[in-house]
Amino acid sequence: MTFRQVLGAGAAAVASVSAIAAFQQRQTRDYLTPELRAAVEKLKREPATRDNLAQRAMVLFDWINAYSLTGGPVPVNATQQLSPAFAIAAGETQDALAAGAAGIGRALDALVYEFRLKDERPGALPRVRLVNPGPFETGTWQSIEQVITTGEQPFVTGSTILIGKQFSSDSSPFQVGNPAGPGYVSIHTSRAGAVFEPTSMSLAGMHGGFRGAVDMPAFKLVKGTIEPGDTIRLVYGDKSRGSQGLRMQTFANDRVLLPVYVDPEAKGFPLTLEWTGYQVTGGPATGLRVIAPSVVRVNEPFTAGIRAEDRLLNRASGTVGPVEITINGQRLRSVAQVAGVAELDSITLPTPGTYRIQARTPDGRITAESNPIWAEASPQRRIYWGETHAHTGMAEGQGSIEGFYRYGREDARLDFIGLSEHDIWLDDNEWRQMENAVRRYTEPGKFVAFLGYEWTNLRPGGGHHNVFFRSPGRTRVPVAKAWNLSRLYQGLRSLYDTNDVLIIPHAHQAGDWRRNDPGMERLVEIMSMHGTFEWFGNYYLKLGHDVGFVAASDDHRTRPGLSGTTALGSLMQFGGLVAVTAGENTAPAVFDALRARSTYAASNSERILLEVTMNGEAANGRRLAMSAQRRIQARISGTQHLDAVHVIKNGGIVHARRFQSGAPLTDKVRVRIGFESDSEPYIRDNPRGYRTWRGVMEVAGARVTAVDGSGLDNRHTEFARLDPANPSRIHFATLTRGRADHIELSLESASPGTRIAIQLEAANETGVSPVSVRPMARIPASRVELDFSRLNGGWTELAVPVEQFKDRITLQVLDPNAPKDATFDYSDQDQPRPGDYYYVRVTQRDGSQAWSSPVWVGGESPR
Repeated sequence: MTFRQVLGAGAAAVASVSAIAAFQQRQTRDYLTPELRAAVEKLKREPATRDNLAQRAMVLFDWINAYSLTGGPVPVNATQQLSPAFAIAAGETQDALAAGAAGIGRALDALVYEFRLKDERPGALPRVRLVNPGPFETGTWQSIEQVITTGEQPFVTGSTILIGKQFSSDSSPFQVGNPAGPGYVSIHTSRAGAVFEPTSMSLAGMHGGFRGAVDMPAFKLVKGTIEPGDTIRLVYGDKSRGSQGLRMQTFANDRVLLPVYVDPEAKGFPLTLEWTGYQVTGGPATGLRVIAPSVVRVNEPFTAGIRAEDRLLNRASGTVGPVEITINGQRLRSVAQVAGVAELDSITLPTPGTYRIQARTPDGRITAESNPIWAEASPQRRIYWGETHAHTGMAEGQGSIEGFYRYGREDARLDFIGLSEHDIWLDDNEWRQMENAVRRYTEPGKFVAFLGYEWTNLRPGGGHHNVFFRSPGRTRVPVAKAWNLSRLYQGLRSLYDTNDVLIIPHAHQAGDWRRNDPGMERLVEIMSMHGTFEWFGNYYLKLGHDVGFVAASDDHRTRPGLSGTTALGSLMQFGGLVAVTAGENTAPAVFDALRARSTYAASNSERILLEVTMNGEAANGRRLAMSAQRRIQARISGTQHLDAVHVIKNGGIVHARRFQSGAPLTDKVRVRIGFESDSEPYIRDNPRGYRTWRGVMEVAGARVTAVDGSGLDNRHTEFARLDPANPSRIHFATLTRGRADHIELSLESASPGTRIAIQLEAANETGVSPVSVRPMARIPASRVELDFSRLNGGWTELAVPVEQFKDRITLQVLDPNAPKDATFDYSDQDQPRPGDYYYVRVTQRDGSQAWSSPVWVGGESPR
């Protein structure tokens, strides 16, 4: 049988080169093994029944992954759709899910239909091309044209073209009903007499309804047909009839998709095509960021990075310059201009000490200061910074693997990184690409990449866990085949030495703290863009599990290590980093340090330096011999002025030192109002959601001269601003989940008689991931008052609880002389017991925090 006979004479002329190549490969060297080919052909012939769900799912799983290795387009939700069938087969699923077997069967039939078409007729589906892929500046209004060229399969009357949208994008919503409105999408075809009408079509997943199917814009062919070789043009943001266009998203990205699905035979099954992406770049430069190594040897040359960024922390499209560079105020050099990212090389520090690099434009409009640097005569260990939880467009995020690693290496200047893509959406080709990228980007001594994935289960099944391997060349144990936590542990143990595996649970889809594999599950993520969950680590620790602490971003926009914030979903907070103490920046050294819990967590990507000893020994993550002496010493260098340090023992605070307390009320004073909400669930549940604090504060008995909202970390959703009609009134909004956000006021003539009245609007808790036990609360409007006469040591607080949660508003007088560097020494004399654990929490004036991993004194590690 010839290629032309199969395709038909008319279609052969328009078949793409890639389709021809795929077909020829199919004829000469099947992409399926003989055994899998036989199973696939049987699958095509047999109808779905309740009894053959699991068998069909297993064959489909292998078929989909084998097809993916040809490079052909795989539906983004394909592998996820198979998971329920595996669980039903094993009898390890809920009755409600089993009752949905008919729906699962229909989903499997849809996949069989799609892959049969791609298997037997590789030139059947259309090709898609972006006419103008950018780059476009964030926030601008654009028109983007996407052309669909019909393949072998005609579009019959009644067929549909569905317009999807990437879940992570915050560009204008797409719509097809109002030509004068934003985000209007128009359709045009080369086939005379063919008529499309706007409609909608249901779509679930990362390009439709993320938590369930929703109606998405679509076009239905109501008259005529579209024949092979015809073109269909979609214009996103068509301005020809009055629309402003399509507003670009607020964050830069190297691969933004316009997913379009087709149903050419009007079967009700939207089919996946191969899409290209457009590029979005940052806006004008409004700031600089300087990132330096944390520990260097005296007189050792090192390099720091300097980055021009826009107001939303994108790499700026413009330049900043000239820029004066100083170290601890001493001039180093001038830089003519900073365009994007640049390097300051050959820097040396002559004597031991703590250093910071400053950057400043001559007019003082833009200034920046680096993270602290410890210069030591002979450092035995270094502090390396990494990201262990972030995503790309392979999941519900956006962007390419290449963009992910470039951003982590160049913009965030990470030392190590792990791409933890969701396994429910991964196929074998994507896994191979991830492996290849790990090999390609790892440069021992400079930058280390780890192979990993996110085992993605709902809380009742064990919750989310990131899995990392010591080296590439490993295979994943996906949730599709390991659908509860015990099976994940068993699957990994059956394949690998536990010394080569690291598992990190996290809280927003809460890992099951009642279970732990001590050989692999050595760390717990306590902070991310979802919120701050220090309690999560303590839940593990109180049950006797030996785990250290990390923070991460869980960014979904290929911005690992310097995530910024977003207005999307529950990803509202600035993400964190993990610090590792190791002898060198190589994969074996860093992986061993992670497994040894030689880590600490830092929020907001702030590279706070923290060194903790117990009884004179390096403490992070270690279990020391039993001793009645419990002397904790710490050395701290912040990126901002320090606020407080706390020592936590067995989950409770046993020592606190405040660096901002005690400042007097002078004629000119700066005060800080903090809004803090609890995220602890108090039951086996996902974390409590975000609390919204929105309203008006009014100052009486002092004059407000300035308002500073820089302690509100989300630049998309949070604000503090003076009322132009009343300079004593401040309008504000912020959301908190396990941490405090702050507003600073500069006051004149403040006294003990000064009061700040705060009127809080009613609000709903938001951002809880399903499945949750506790319903989200409705928070009533309220009025509270901060009374300066109640200040004690420059500090007072008001409880504003919701149910059992310990929410509060604080008032603090700020000390302009508070340090950035400090040491402290504390000895615990209270009833020492074997197995007590301790850790140190540092909080800065800007709200950023760092947590050492615990140290245990005496007791026994679990086995």
